[in-house]
Amino acid sequence: MTEASTLHAVLTGDIVGSSRLSTDERRRLHARFAENADRLHDSFGDQILHRPEIVRGDSWQFAIDQPEKSLKIALFFRALIQISLPGAQVDTRIAVGFGSIDFLPGGEISSGDGQAYRLSGEGLESLQKPFRMGLFFPDRFQSLLAGSLDVIVRLIDREVGKWTEAQAESVSGALLGLTQQSIASGWVQRDITQQAVAQHLERAGWAAIETGLRFFENSLPAALSEPGKRG
Repeated sequence: MTEASTLHAVLTGDIVGSSRLSTDERRRLHARFAENADRLHDSFGDQILHRPEIVRGDSWQFAIDQPEKSLKIALFFRALIQISLPGAQVDTRIAVGFGSIDFLPGGEISSGDGQAYRLSGEGLESLQKPFRMGLFFPDRFQSLLAGSLDVIVRLIDREVGKWTEAQAESVSGALLGLTQQSIASGWVQRDITQQAVAQHLERAGWAAIETGLRFFENSLPAALSEPGKRG
């Protein structure tokens, strides 16, 4: 077993601009958070060690068993949050920490501990504007490849930060591998055509994001390999 196969990813985030929300909007957002956590678990349950939970105020956290899927899952969850309150322009920051998990309780994600936890929590604190997403690696895995992956994530982040709610809805379906017709058929807010979904995906930068995702998933295991085995 390689060291990379024993590593995990912890995602820590907080809601951007939550202080601008009214009491009713905050209540609705918390209700939608639970719904989003259920939807995330339904879609990626076999890759999630612990479903998302609000750990304090408007901060949240969850752990992933397969680090190479962390970017796809992070983007999916961010898209869900962006469409949580129509018209309110809600978004979230996300710090992805890689490393070991020493302790993961069955009840509370916030009680967990380990390198991935620490890097994720400290990473969120260190994220500076305009970025809302970043990767954080253990010192022994700092490399040109790890740095390149973080650059890709931050470039994707710049696209995601400009998404409209319709674009976020379209991308959330595309991240699940749904066809444009299936995305249109499952649209909740209103009737929409496949052509409209295609336009939303194009304007969301989906083609470039999908390319970045493939590179991330193929390259992360090498970035998390044992020191000295990286190319």
